[in-house]
Amino acid sequence: MAVTTPTPGRAGADGRFARLTEALRAVRSGSRFAQSDVWMLYVGGALMPLGALLIVLGWLGAAHTPFAFEQTPYLISGGVLGLGLVVAGGFVYFGYWQTVRIRESRQQSDELMRAMARLETLLAGGAGAPATGTSVGGATGFVATPNGSIYHRPDCPVVTGRTDLAAVNPAKTKLDACRICRPLDDAQ
Repeated sequence: MAVTTPTPGRAGADGRFARLTEALRAVRSGSRFAQSDVWMLYVGGALMPLGALLIVLGWLGAAHTPFAFEQTPYLISGGVLGLGLVVAGGFVYFGYWQTVRIRESRQQSDELMRAMARLETLLAGGAGAPATGTSVGGATGFVATPNGSIYHRPDCPVVTGRTDLAAVNPAKTKLDACRICRPLDDAQ
């Protein structure tokens, strides 16, 4: 009876590789945080008026008593707590505003990259050059992201599904090789 045992380390590496691929796909898609800006809008929009209401109620309570020892609780509970809620709501709303600005900036950048790819295709002769940037005229088989410091194989899980990739020649670039897809093994 022959017993086959898996190669040590290989099964674990495949499992880790699969988990890494899924984690990268989830991070890139933003599925977990897709609606985070909506809750920030609602929380910031609720905290600021609530804080203003507490400030007004604290002032009303303190204004209707002549004794300082009766005014202090109103000022602390209404004024300080209300001011804290206004500031916290302002920060949360500012976070919402920044999230919307970043999303719009990324969309504009993606549109610009697609337009540049179309222009590049037209200038290169039209039908033969791919628009995704995985290779230019078949000269290279490696790609990199516009702001990245690493080049990859086109089938690397780190860049799978991305449309903003540029072709890279490993002999003429200062980018490092990816440690996941190991493009150096293909280049040699």
